[in-house]
Amino acid sequence: MKINPYNIILLIGCLGIVVFAVLKLCCCRKKEKTFRFFYYFLITANLVIIQILLIDFRITKLYPWILILYTPFEFLSPVFFTAFTCYYLEKEEIYNRYRYYLLIPFTVFFVVYSLIKINILIDYSIFSKSTVSFLLNEIDENFTVIFCFLLSIWNYRIIQKYENSLGRLSFVYVRKKTKWIKNIFVVLVILSVLWMLTITLFFIKEEITGHSAYYPIWMLYMIFCYVFLFLGMKHLKKVSGSVNNLEDPIQKKITNFQLSGLGHIFSERELQLVHSNPISITGILSYFATSLFDKNKRDDVLSDIAENCISQLQLQECSIYMICKENKILIPKATYSNKNSCEIKKRKKQTPIPIGEGILGKVVRLGKYQCIENLNVIIGDKKKDIARKSKLSVPIFVREKVVGVLDAEHDGKAYFKSHHIALFLLIAKLTEIKLSQINTSTNTVVLSNITNDNAYFKELDFLMKEEKIYVDPNLGLENISKRLQISSNYLSQLINKLGGCNFSDYINSYRVEEVKSKLNDPDYDNYTVLGIAMECGFNSKSPFYSAFKKHTGVSPKEYRQQQQIMS
Repeated sequence: MKINPYNIILLIGCLGIVVFAVLKLCCCRKKEKTFRFFYYFLITANLVIIQILLIDFRITKLYPWILILYTPFEFLSPVFFTAFTCYYLEKEEIYNRYRYYLLIPFTVFFVVYSLIKINILIDYSIFSKSTVSFLLNEIDENFTVIFCFLLSIWNYRIIQKYENSLGRLSFVYVRKKTKWIKNIFVVLVILSVLWMLTITLFFIKEEITGHSAYYPIWMLYMIFCYVFLFLGMKHLKKVSGSVNNLEDPIQKKITNFQLSGLGHIFSERELQLVHSNPISITGILSYFATSLFDKNKRDDVLSDIAENCISQLQLQECSIYMICKENKILIPKATYSNKNSCEIKKRKKQTPIPIGEGILGKVVRLGKYQCIENLNVIIGDKKKDIARKSKLSVPIFVREKVVGVLDAEHDGKAYFKSHHIALFLLIAKLTEIKLSQINTSTNTVVLSNITNDNAYFKELDFLMKEEKIYVDPNLGLENISKRLQISSNYLSQLINKLGGCNFSDYINSYRVEEVKSKLNDPDYDNYTVLGIAMECGFNSKSPFYSAFKKHTGVSPKEYRQQQQIMS
């Protein structure tokens, strides 16, 4: 292969990315794993092209020892991109759980590369030249394509799972964050398809030899890497700074509404914990507080708290232990688990724990939380079959005395971060408030008191008037409760009391007012009444006519005629 402008541009371009990424990697702090995997991906992806270009430039023929350094980076690059995706979406436990399996193809082909190098040194005594060529050109490349596509599907599922966990973060934040990574994902899939078509071209036209047919796809890939490098650095800095940077004005107002509602429950000092990460914590606390709305028995409260810790925080096991002073033991009152992201299940059989023993005993004795990064280090050989690795245990107080422990576990090492601790302390406080209300005879219940100044109803009213969410024909109680991050039962009772009607009538009242507004607008004179109704959120004729007559006393046709006469 002769030197030409194309392979010169490719070599210089790919080397530029590698050098720049290596320099940036040296400047990265150890904790910034998202950035590190970002640069690892770019380095390994471009080294694959550089290795082949060195052959085209005949550099390996002049200096054969360079071939000793050749490594199957093509199997590392998709693994690093998967790691980057997981850390970017804060799903690092997924990568950490399966990373050794993901490295199997790289390990296998690294051994193959080593055998080939030894084989070349001993003058092809093990494999013939044709076999070596087949392994490097056919098996290697085809397996790489298959591996990349399998990881692409897996990456897409990780993104989908993140998008579905809206209890963890706000809707706007989740969509904006996944939109960026989805765009990157789509471009990589397109490039992979072009790569497959290029491979197919070799089978169709046997006269094509060498690597020149790959130059167009490599050129596109190099351009993508430069765009990904510079736009990616800018985006990652924005994301790592503060989640508020991705929020729009409407979401900020919603967060303020939620903080206003929580202000009736927590003290100003306690809410200082929220301000470190207000978007995620306020939403979760709002859901927990409203979910307890109709719970009037202690066991129901404890079960609700434990179950919501699993569903809203994506934990794998959560238990609440209560102190039995007579027997000096901690009795498990509610335990839920969610192994391997399956259905949340309530575990009935749990062993009581003596108050003076173990991590939970220490929490009771000191009245302070305990966060364990690796249980294997603490327990040692006493329990070799332990599944969970991280543990967070927080005391539950009532009248300044420890009455129980909120305990959570996860099989990822060092899973619980500062925002988990802040959140669990507030959930424990919420449990204390609710238990205190149950134990007293007063009728003034903070958590279940619905008044006209209710912050969640103001938030709902704001979404109706400002965002006009009622125009969505598929809008339901579950959709809105997830958007508001409150329980659907609480939302239903909120609308019944403060809206003075049921959920359906409440939504339809806004839709009818929107229809009336458009019927009075000359710009809609050429629209049919049903067409206007569909634009305003109604999805069929019969419910629309019934709702319109219920709210106005006349049919839509009669209303339009009246307005035309009046005008």
